[in-house]
Amino acid sequence: MLAAVMGVLYAYAMFQGGFVSWFLFCSVLSIMILNALFIAYPLRSLQVTRSFSRTMLSYNESMEVTLHVEKKQPFPFLFLSVEDDVPAGMEGLGQSAGTIFFLSPALSLSHSYDIQGSRRGEYWFSAVTLRTGDLFGFITKEYDVDLSRPVTVLPRLRPLKRWSGLRNENQESTPSPVRMMDQSYSVAGVRDYIPGDKMTSVDWKVSARSGKLVTKEFESQEGQGHIVIIDNTIEKGENALEERIEFAASFMDYCYKNGVPTGFGFSTGEDVLLEEGSKRAHFQNIYQELAKLQADDTSFDEAPFFRQMFHGRSLLYITSVMSEARMEELQQVIKNRNEVVIALCRSESMNEEEHIRLEKLRGTGAVTAFVSMDENAFDLTS
Repeated sequence: MLAAVMGVLYAYAMFQGGFVSWFLFCSVLSIMILNALFIAYPLRSLQVTRSFSRTMLSYNESMEVTLHVEKKQPFPFLFLSVEDDVPAGMEGLGQSAGTIFFLSPALSLSHSYDIQGSRRGEYWFSAVTLRTGDLFGFITKEYDVDLSRPVTVLPRLRPLKRWSGLRNENQESTPSPVRMMDQSYSVAGVRDYIPGDKMTSVDWKVSARSGKLVTKEFESQEGQGHIVIIDNTIEKGENALEERIEFAASFMDYCYKNGVPTGFGFSTGEDVLLEEGSKRAHFQNIYQELAKLQADDTSFDEAPFFRQMFHGRSLLYITSVMSEARMEELQQVIKNRNEVVIALCRSESMNEEEHIRLEKLRGTGAVTAFVSMDENAFDLTS
């Protein structure tokens, strides 16, 4: 159709002559040439990058995402649409994840937007989509730039209530996972103060010299730490699993701020995932594992962790179910001179048989803690 229009205008200019007819022909010809340039310019020649203000977010923390487009020549696209693919689960904070640049000759273009991590998980940003077109809307070009990169949202942390009061009336001493909270450890170094750290762990001398608050870091001592094992089956639904994960993360945060050496594993694993440690990097690894932890469709009774043989360890087992098979496995763990604390999330949904099994476990030396969650904290009762 465009060729027909040009043909008509050329014939008109040839037969009519004069300034107006040739001006009309040359004007339309210029527009056609410019339109052809818009269509011909290769989008793949543009260099696109994505930058994050951070790649690890706490619960409900926001971050800034910036898209950069670099052109090799100052070519003014009629329009250039740049759109990011934001993964589901990341919430926008008002700004659009894309924008349109009109007739911009700049060599460097950028667009920023903010998003918020409202649910734990590992989120993968994938492609950035570029779009442009011609003057008349006949042709639209699109090009996807693969910029795969993950962002981790950590589980929500809540304070723990009444943890230190847990104990088994059948035992003369308090189990290690409970007793550990008030013990002292050898100072291995210092780190920057984090809101929530105990004031008793602040190193005031180093703080005075450095001009900022720093907190003591404690070294792990063999035999003085404990292992947190989380039930990652989906026996009572995803919401129950999310509550167990949040409690595990909150407990880890409590241990970190108190310098308690802690390890981590899950019930469907065959061994401890991370052995005891008390350094910041160690707990960061645990938080990341909890953020990425997915429900395992393995049957609750087929989880292999408690079938392995280990001795002299201190375990905190976080679950929402207590089957006959799991009770027998835990009894064997206790017989092998291991200390066991069982944290029961959503215990109100447990039936009478499960409560009877818990009583039997108490009789063999286990400590049970019933975990209830509200908006602000986890409350634990024995």
